[in-house]
Amino acid sequence: MIRINLVARVAGDKNAFPDLVNMAHQLKQQGMTGFVLTFIGAIEDNAIYENTIRLAEQLGVTEHIAFTKRSIPMAQLSEELKSGYFLNFTVGSFMGYSSIDSINLGFKTIFCNCDEFLADEKYDYINVCRNLNEVVKLFLLIDKDAETIDKQMMANNQLMKRSFLLTAEDASLLKSLMLPNG
Repeated sequence: MIRINLVARVAGDKNAFPDLVNMAHQLKQQGMTGFVLTFIGAIEDNAIYENTIRLAEQLGVTEHIAFTKRSIPMAQLSEELKSGYFLNFTVGSFMGYSSIDSINLGFKTIFCNCDEFLADEKYDYINVCRNLNEVVKLFLLIDKDAETIDKQMMANNQLMKRSFLLTAEDASLLKSLMLPNG
């Protein structure tokens, strides 16, 4: 069973729920059936939750959608969830703190650009996708050969993590630029 996790509260400022239900539908249409997409977070907007459930019913993927219905710190997730894949939305190559946390915790982390204006950017990592269609393709690869893809993904996550950190030289330059001349 492939676990796909999104850490996000169900709230009005989050708009990925219908897109991810559609992604589950695409996966099922492509013949992938051994997966569950879990939304990890509190339900703050019941209408969004109900609409997500209704869409899952309409698309025939209810059995592939789950909600924790509460926020859970990533470090305190069940082993079953931790063993899954953590989907993080990015704006182009900008990845937020939750992405870094996911990598630091050793999770299999997948990044998906959510800005259509940056969808043409080229990425060198297997787990950095330009859009949800590429995420679907990645999960289809995982379904065929998880061991190989997982190794690449974990190696890429470590390379990405190093690129988030400043070198001593960069830190010194930044510090000199921030300090007043004098």
